[in-house]
Amino acid sequence: MEVPYVLFEVRRKGREIGTYAIDAYFVEFLALEPRKAVLIKGPGSISLSEGAEKPLPRLLGTNLERFLKDLYLELLSASQETREKRVNHMRRWNVWRILGIPTGHSRHIAIDEQLAKVERENALGLALLKKVFGVKDDVESVEIREVKLLYRRLGLENGKVRDEKGADKVYTNLLKIDPVFRTAFYSALLRETALTEEIMRKAQAFAYSQQAT
Repeated sequence: MEVPYVLFEVRRKGREIGTYAIDAYFVEFLALEPRKAVLIKGPGSISLSEGAEKPLPRLLGTNLERFLKDLYLELLSASQETREKRVNHMRRWNVWRILGIPTGHSRHIAIDEQLAKVERENALGLALLKKVFGVKDDVESVEIREVKLLYRRLGLENGKVRDEKGADKVYTNLLKIDPVFRTAFYSALLRETALTEEIMRKAQAFAYSQQAT
């Protein structure tokens, strides 16, 4: 499959900070918001070309700057909220334990582990965006300019997602852990050889419904 990537420049106060590329198709098929940040790549680390024979459509909106800044603010808010939930949960659990009220040890451990996992994903997404922006907090001072649309040829081999430079750990991991991405990926991959347009539309609709859920 040929995946569209938006190449963009990041600048601050007239100074260039860096150039990156973001997946403009699968970024709309992820179960959790912070995973959008891991689809940003340094263009030198992947194989991109200007032409494509039958590319997947661009689903990412045209205002890339607003998209990335809103994502940062959303992850910042979600990270603080998840941290507060985790602290409050552990505080209540400790009170119940001190009072000798049985509440289910394994259940509380499972809840804390789930909150910790979400917190880690939010933290990773924020760290990646801060690296891209080149700032710690003042994201509004950053200017993002879209350069052009490029394409990356991806395939699947022995359970690993690959391009011309080799295996991609991010996509391969998403294929394992993200059901929305997995549905969209196989739908896109099979489009070339097996899926009719009608089946493809149904598969994409299913992926969107899973994301909404």
